[in-house]
Amino acid sequence: MRAYERSAMPRVLVDAKAGNAGAFSQLLMRHPALAKQLRTEVTEGKVTLQPGGERGRLSGLQGAIGRFQKSCRELGLTGADYPLNQQDKAVRSLARTLRAWIDDNFALAARASGNRIKPTSALRQSTRAVLDAYDTVEFDAHKLDLRLKVILERDPLGGEHSVEIERVWLLVVIDVATRCVIGWSLGLGRECDRFNAIETLKRAVVPASVPDLTLPGLRLLPSGGFVSVAIPQTAFACWRQIRLDNARAHLAATSLDVLCDTLGCTADFGPAYEPDDRPFVERFFGTLTATLSRRLPGAIPTRGRQAQELAIARRRQKEASLHMVVTSRELKELLEHTIWNYHGTPHAGLGGLTPLEMMRRHVLGIDRPPVRLRILPGLLREQPQLLHDPVLCRVRGQLARGERPYITYMHVRYTSAQLSKRPGLVGQLLRAHADPQDLRQLVVTTPAGEIMEPLLASGPWRDHAHSLWLRRAFFKAKRQRQLDFAAGDDPIEAFLEHRRKEARRSKRAASDVSRVQHERARTSPSPCGEPVPEAIPTAASPTSVPGLVSGPVKASSLRIESGFSQ
Repeated sequence: MRAYERSAMPRVLVDAKAGNAGAFSQLLMRHPALAKQLRTEVTEGKVTLQPGGERGRLSGLQGAIGRFQKSCRELGLTGADYPLNQQDKAVRSLARTLRAWIDDNFALAARASGNRIKPTSALRQSTRAVLDAYDTVEFDAHKLDLRLKVILERDPLGGEHSVEIERVWLLVVIDVATRCVIGWSLGLGRECDRFNAIETLKRAVVPASVPDLTLPGLRLLPSGGFVSVAIPQTAFACWRQIRLDNARAHLAATSLDVLCDTLGCTADFGPAYEPDDRPFVERFFGTLTATLSRRLPGAIPTRGRQAQELAIARRRQKEASLHMVVTSRELKELLEHTIWNYHGTPHAGLGGLTPLEMMRRHVLGIDRPPVRLRILPGLLREQPQLLHDPVLCRVRGQLARGERPYITYMHVRYTSAQLSKRPGLVGQLLRAHADPQDLRQLVVTTPAGEIMEPLLASGPWRDHAHSLWLRRAFFKAKRQRQLDFAAGDDPIEAFLEHRRKEARRSKRAASDVSRVQHERARTSPSPCGEPVPEAIPTAASPTSVPGLVSGPVKASSLRIESGFSQ
């Protein structure tokens, strides 16, 4: 049906509001600049659709009306012309036109309501059934409804001074056909970023190790295990397709490059907040919540009267309520124990088989043809840093001053014995690959494609493992003149000391301390190859007080000399 087009000139309406049907559309047809301006009001977010009523309400309409009338005057329209000669200045027609455009165009409606538009791949429905292991995996992040604490220091009597951190995230990659968790990681930041996503994907490919449990009472099931530990054939195996939502960390260019270019898989983006599109990973999160999170002393009820009572009790006993709350190191061991035993527990969705038994059937070809696993290339297995996007760094140095070649990455110099003997590279751009979880060394390639020996950070940045987040946080605090340290001091310890002072009144500072402790326990190897737990400072450390003896101490009597007041 063809829309109505007015041919007569608009009437001057001063005392009435009806009688000019189609006049506003006629105005926009005669002056395309006005139509373009009104479209811009919606596309640039000046007019938005806010909740309210059945159809919502237009926000920012008054400003759009003023700009529209100003444009009409600039085009030469006077008070004798439409729409300025109307009683309401055609305000109702303008609002109806904007609302009609928003209702008729999904992209404009999504933009006007403040929502991001899903990519076309989010609307694609997979027609291929998932029958093989490592064919399709699902990836998602879950905020654990759990309180977590960080121990700031211990006093000489064994008591601990701890504070609560903000939140904790669990990121998981799960195989659809076998329900096996092939990779997971913890995030202690306020939100999950692209580095957390890339680290989880990296752990899903790199082989895991047997967990070293220190908490009493934890027992690993003989039938359980991590996939790469129980089935060595799955080490460095890649998948064909990954399902994930439209979180900004997943849509980041660096995350997509790792998925599509380096790992060579297809990314299937589904709608956010729709668990049915990723049912297997969401079901695992539900199982983990029922078997672990809600059974811990620091569990947080999310709804009902119990949640209100817990909030009131926490305000009354803030310090006392932290004694039973777990730390990030303890939570990591509990998750390792839970996932290990989950793989050895019969699964209802697998016909009573355990996830590891189903994975063995697929990989080893038991009662079915074996799957052909796509293994990561040998170069990426030897240099996992190459999984991350490169950064172009220019080689600095000057032979006349005796300054050997080096590069600068994130405010720190990097060099090696090989690079220092290559003055011909000065001025050229090297592709530097850095592990965001450990910046002590970089893997660089020359413009000719030569992979050089790893470049080591200079100064104290070489001694301790630290992440990209930690280095950024340190230099931010340094620019704001919040740190007190001299040349030669450990910058990481200076940053930790600064955040420990603020942790008692700031949850964000406590989260930073816990994050550093978690990263050190995860990446710092001891000479024997085992992780080194983060050292908790004490109020009186035997290493800080010279001559301090150990064992029982006999108290001496106090004698007050004469001449002093009693």
